[in-house]
Amino acid sequence: MNCKLYPVLPPKIVAIAKDKGVTPTNAFADPNLPGNNIPRYGQDLTFGVSRAAPQGQDVGKTEAVLKPKMEKLLTIFAAQDKSGMAKRMFDRFLAKQPAVTYFDDAALNAAAAGHSNIKSFCAAALSAPGCEPNCHSQVTGKVRIHQALKQANWDIQKLIAPTDLGVPAFNKGSKIWSTGDFANGLGLMINGVQYVYVLAKHYHYDADQQTYCICLQFRFYDVFGLDDVDLNDFGAKSDGVFHSAAAIGITAWWQLQHQHAYVPLVTRIVLENTYEVPTGPDFPAGK
Repeated sequence: MNCKLYPVLPPKIVAIAKDKGVTPTNAFADPNLPGNNIPRYGQDLTFGVSRAAPQGQDVGKTEAVLKPKMEKLLTIFAAQDKSGMAKRMFDRFLAKQPAVTYFDDAALNAAAAGHSNIKSFCAAALSAPGCEPNCHSQVTGKVRIHQALKQANWDIQKLIAPTDLGVPAFNKGSKIWSTGDFANGLGLMINGVQYVYVLAKHYHYDADQQTYCICLQFRFYDVFGLDDVDLNDFGAKSDGVFHSAAAIGITAWWQLQHQHAYVPLVTRIVLENTYEVPTGPDFPAGK
């Protein structure tokens, strides 16, 4: 079945995941999201000049002193990033943008597409039996895209999108030993995702064959910026010998953002997967 022959116009949001820890106060729209769907972020999307650090943290007074301390994070947490995606993100941030912008990167999309946590998230978002490729990771007792389609009698325009999906994270490996995502740059660039919107781009239900095809676009969002909690949890009180280079780098990053008006970025990852799913009587009614 060629799913591309059956576009959903306009594309329809069929599932949403949101980090429950986000305080949704600062809106930043993506014009590619249909309807009135505007992600809202917390303090990490803000920036300013000369704001006092919550616990008096201070690792430098000038941008010239702070920038190399922040860049040290690349050697600690992105030494195995062969694509240069983490450095491109740092370079954009340190260029001191005039306003919040999206950071899109083809290498980042590719890294996400191959990541086991993202593969599991995409499979669980659909949560369908017997389909190919990988979409067998079913969430027991939860309504996901497949179950919502079934409840809508396979009419995608009547689907009520589930909004209780858990967000994925790029957190494989060790922060302490700089392994996995804390060596390839993903843990530094993103770590925990704040929002995921899943859009149906193409869809066709074949009642005779008891199957449907669906092309899903997964849009992942996170803020490349810090809030006070990040600073208190991971930063350094000063640049003294008792603090790690990582903690000093985190503090330098916070100071650049909130004391020298370095503007955060919103990281955006876009992936598309197409699935063919059986709907016949061989599968339990609840699936």
